[in-house]
Amino acid sequence: MFHQWPKLVRFSIFATLFWLAEFAVQYWWLTNGNLASALLRSYALAGASLIGLALFSSALFKWVPRLAVHWHTRRRLGVAGVILISFHILWAYVTIFHSQLTLAYFSFNPLENPVIFGSFAYLILLIMAITSNEWMVRKLTPKVWKRVHRFVYLAYWAAIFHFLTMNSRLLKNPAGILLLLITAAALFGELFWYVRLAWKKRFRSQGAWVGLAIIILYIVTGIIVYRYRHP
Repeated sequence: MFHQWPKLVRFSIFATLFWLAEFAVQYWWLTNGNLASALLRSYALAGASLIGLALFSSALFKWVPRLAVHWHTRRRLGVAGVILISFHILWAYVTIFHSQLTLAYFSFNPLENPVIFGSFAYLILLIMAITSNEWMVRKLTPKVWKRVHRFVYLAYWAAIFHFLTMNSRLLKNPAGILLLLITAAALFGELFWYVRLAWKKRFRSQGAWVGLAIIILYIVTGIIVYRYRHP
């Protein structure tokens, strides 16, 4: 356990520098020195990017099996992403919604209020972050732990539609483009390995049907959101 501390410290430094780079872009380039806005955006973009990298690494480890020894890094990417998203939520709650839940949840229709998408994603991601340690793996048993962590695919669906519908113009900058590229890579990796593994089982496994349902969910949600935004 203790031999992991140096790696954990190095990763923490990397995650902090990554967030600082995101903050610098927002503060000095995109918000004209607006501290509150720069913090809000940088927490969100950095957190979502790290979570996307964690998901992409899962596909990368399958493409290049020798890299799978770095599975700790994948876990740390996800946990760091959730921590940053937690800061984003707290900052939004205080500065945007003035610490009033009624303002945040003015509607429970996710098409009108993207916070609903975000809340659904965060609940799952928080559970995953809390259980992302060996103690929880032993307590839940590896089989149950893996089953719980498969909900990340639903969480990522909700997270994507949260940041796409919240304010899409905020993505039209280097940090936003980076997030979109990472998201595209993560989704490509998920789709590639879904087709590859489901094909081997001739799409007759339970996982194949669940994966197909999630793909349909993405497509249907995308169509509904587009029609709502472009009536």
